[in-house]
Formats: sequence, C-alpha cells, structure tokens
Amino acid sequence: MRITFNSQFRDAQTSLDIVTQRMVEMQRQVASGKRVSKPSDDPSTAAASVSERAQIGSIDQYKRAADGVASRLTVIDTALADMLERITAAQTAATSARGSIVSPAQREAAAMALEGIRAALLDDFNTSFRGTYIFSGASSDTPPYVLNVNGTDVDSYGGNTQEVAVDIGEERSVTVMFNGETIAQGGAADDLFANINALIVAARAGDNDALGNGIDALKGAFERVSAAQGRVGIGLNVVEVERNRLEQIRIAGVARLSQLEDANMAEAISEMSQAEMAYRAALGAISTGGKMSLLDFLG
Repeated sequence: MRITFNSQFRDAQTSLDIVTQRMVEMQRQVASGKRVSKPSDDPSTAAASVSERAQIGSIDQYKRAADGVASRLTVIDTALADMLERITAAQTAATSARGSIVSPAQREAAAMALEGIRAALLDDFNTSFRGTYIFSGASSDTPPYVLNVNGTDVDSYGGNTQEVAVDIGEERSVTVMFNGETIAQGGAADDLFANINALIVAARAGDNDALGNGIDALKGAFERVSAAQGRVGIGLNVVEVERNRLEQIRIAGVARLSQLEDANMAEAISEMSQAEMAYRAALGAISTGGKMSLLDFLG
C-alpha cells in the first residue's frame, strides 16, 4: 500500500498540532505556576478547587467580621472604663459634700462637679461607632439617653432592650450592641442619672442621709458597669481565639488549594523542555517532507 505525500503531511501536521498544544500548555504552567487555571484543564480538580475557594471566602468574611467586632468592643471597653472613672469621681464629689462642717461653697462645688460628671456619663452612654450607638441595643440609630427639653435632666432610656450579636464563625457570635438600660439601671429603682440628680440636690441642701443613699446607689452602678466590662473582655477573648482558629483553617485550605492547582515546577520545566524538543522535531519532519522530490515517492 503506497502512502501518499498528502497523507504524510496530514499526519505530520497532526503531530505538530499535538506537540504544539503540549508545549503551550507546559509553557503556561511554568509561567503561571498553576497546573489548573480553568475547569477544562482538569474538571474534577477544578470542582474541588471551587469548594476550597468557597470555604476560604467564607473564612475571610468571618475574619473581617471578627476584626470589626474587635474594633467595636475596644471602643465599648474604653467607654465603660471611663464610666467607672466617672462613677468613682461622683462618689468622691458626693462624699466631699457630706458632714456638718462642710461650707455652702463646698457643697456647691460638689454639686457642680456632679453636674459635670453627669454630662460626661451622658457622653459615654451615647458613644457611637461608625455612626451607630453602641448602648442602644437594636435601635442603633437612636441615642440611648438625651437631655430633657429644659437641658437640666436626662430622659429615660430611649434605646432598645434587645442586644445585637455578630457571627464571627460557625455557631460563634459576640454581642456588639448593648442594652444601656441594663448598665444604667438594671434592677435598681432609679437609673444612674436619677441617682446623680438626687446627689446634686442633696449636696446643695446638705442632706447627709440622701448623700449616703446616693453613694450606695453609685456602688450598684459601679458593679453593673464592671459586669458589662467583664462581658466585653470575654467577647474580646472569644474574638481573638476565633481569629486564630480561622487563620489556621485558612492556612490549611490554602495548602489544599495549592496541592490541587499548583504545578510541580521541576516536572513542568522538564516536560516543557521535552515538549519543545518534540515541537522542533515535528517542524523538522514537516520541513524534510516538504523538500522531497517526486522521485522519492516512485519505485
């Protein structure tokens, strides 16, 4: 059976196409470092890669949430720490107004100090983070406490009693919006601002009994703020632990993704060299075939 020139050329061209595709593929792997860059490269591996990337994406979302929660809790912790300082200062001011030898000027100075402390505490409770009030519970766009129309007293709690938590991992959440009423009043008869108002009146009147009652009430407020700060501390610890856990899971996921997609560079370079040699050989075969004369096919 005689093999025609056209048949030989087609075979050579087919071989050239195959080795060209192989050479281009290996050059791509060496240049990109990736064995799989699109589904058609390896459908089953590509499907596994999609799953890994989805998990890594979910982890990244949780990590961003955890970072935001940590920032918010840090602001809350600072506000609560300032509240504790203000309450301690209020106790000191109220104590300075007690006694039979305290002058009217001293009582007035104590009352004015308490007014300043009340204003500072109002600012603390109305602390906001990225435009949301952190002590208003679910009503994050409403200030928890405001001055009354006369500007001489603080109205009752205007926020929401429902607190808000943010997920920082699967089945892991941390409270980020607190019920300010629980901190300011809890189960007491009056809230912190009413206590300070009573102390202001008692200081100016020289009412030692009322001053004593007010100081006792401040102790309760101090304990409530301390308890809230303890919750924040626990939350910060949970965030830190979860961030570390997520980072370890992410590292493992990236390693698995690398095993799925990344090329073995030593093998890829070796195969690229072999493919280039095969390519040159195929070109040579076509070139040699093109130089054959008619006599080469006769006989």
